[in-house]
Amino acid sequence: MIKKTIIILSVILTTQFISCQKMEKTANYKTEKFEWDGDATAPHDYPMWIIYPHSFILSDGYEAVIPNDTFMADGWEGSANSWSIGKSNKAIPESLKIAWYSYTENKFYKGNFKMPQEKIYDLFKDGYLIYGIDTKKLVYEGYDKKELHKETFSALTVGLAPKGMVVVWASGQNKIEIGRFQGEEVPEGPEADKMWKQIAELSDRPISVKQSMAKFTSEVQEEILKGKISSKRWDDYRLRYSWRVTFNQSLEIYKYQIRFFNSEHFGYPPTKDQGSYNKEIIETKEKAVPSELDLFVKSENGLKHLIRIDSFDEQEMIQSFKDLAKSSPNSSITMLINVDDTFKKVNIVLKNDVIEIVLEKCKTKLFLIDKRAEELLKE
Repeated sequence: MIKKTIIILSVILTTQFISCQKMEKTANYKTEKFEWDGDATAPHDYPMWIIYPHSFILSDGYEAVIPNDTFMADGWEGSANSWSIGKSNKAIPESLKIAWYSYTENKFYKGNFKMPQEKIYDLFKDGYLIYGIDTKKLVYEGYDKKELHKETFSALTVGLAPKGMVVVWASGQNKIEIGRFQGEEVPEGPEADKMWKQIAELSDRPISVKQSMAKFTSEVQEEILKGKISSKRWDDYRLRYSWRVTFNQSLEIYKYQIRFFNSEHFGYPPTKDQGSYNKEIIETKEKAVPSELDLFVKSENGLKHLIRIDSFDEQEMIQSFKDLAKSSPNSSITMLINVDDTFKKVNIVLKNDVIEIVLEKCKTKLFLIDKRAEELLKE
């Protein structure tokens, strides 16, 4: 009887503890503050102009303003338009209210999107490792030596694309997607006219549209004339596949950086717990299609090398991953990196349990890293 009572009491206490943890986390993600700002970007050759409203809305009613009055076309992977205004420390936003003009479509869009607060909170709370000067120590202690330390994201970046597509990332030294949202088109009429007045005089609109179109590439102009402007390209970037990296010989990864076509990127410097970070790429996990990859590896003879893929060809990579997934939907994809014994040549193969695709268009480089070179890479 006593044993049963102890077990029941233990279950009750465990349940209460878990319940308290959940309540504490809920309170934290709604109230805990981080130092971040809102910023925005748009794809190359598909310019956008943000107008009012343009803010992340916090639970206390405060608005974290996103820069507006700017012609944006730097690319999702490029520098976002940003500024620091108002509070530096802010809670995780509850929603995003934004309106914008798409030049290639000559249309306005708007949206009011609920943000996944817990997901953003977890990302900001966990942060990531980085080798460099710890800015907090620099400010408070004057300590300016480079060291391995933890940082967190410094911005929530809004990426706009044609057809009202909106993507939000947590941005910093690493960049992770928060989610994809869909804006609604503002039909021609009083509301659209009012929006245009935020950009220019209403009478200037036909002239401005014509002048903008003259700046577009011939490919984009053809898309406009044929009515083929679409968000498909950017939705293809966001497709995730179960894939991993492997080698034809025994190599130990001691540092890496990876970028993806969906604008995400992350990397980890050398650390005692390197194995757990390497799992992100050497174990089969769902990830977007990579656009660039730096692998710092140590061979069995102790020599350190850098395998650098400066750029994967966009069309080749996107189509190859699609073909592999179609050929065997339930199997994972392996990126096999073949390096010869002298570390002079490298080729890359994508494969599953059905087919293999040799990548012909990616740009690769191999480096032998001595101590001096390794120090330079830390700069």
